[in-house]
Amino acid sequence: MNLEPVITTIETHLDAQLRLVGDPAVAEAGRLVGEALRPALREAALALARQATDEVAAQLPGRSVDVVLDGDDPTIRIGDAAGTGPVDADLDARITLRLPTALKELIEGAASSEGDSVNAWIVKSLNTNATGTTGPSRVRGTYEL
Repeated sequence: MNLEPVITTIETHLDAQLRLVGDPAVAEAGRLVGEALRPALREAALALARQATDEVAAQLPGRSVDVVLDGDDPTIRIGDAAGTGPVDADLDARITLRLPTALKELIEGAASSEGDSVNAWIVKSLNTNATGTTGPSRVRGTYEL
């Protein structure tokens, strides 16, 4: 969830209301208040993402639903609740793999978009295919105020 457009919209509306007052000192004070509210707005958005996660989790039995931060922005991640244990548990086997550069770049992009290391993503993918379980999926969307 990209929070920047939402925060910018709130600041724009606040600025428009303050311009109606007609006093530049009040407008400047309002602008400073808007800047001071940025962290609180991000925290409120994170709280809303957590509430949405709870709602989605209640409707998806057998799935884990988490909020993870992608930089400063929350992302809702949905995965298999049964799981197979931590991805980094008992990692003592090693395979050397040669890949085409394009495939390596695709794997790196997929791992990054799911918030995983390349190794963790590959282990999850191989486990999913080897055991026939469904891997994690991602819910994406936009919202407007």
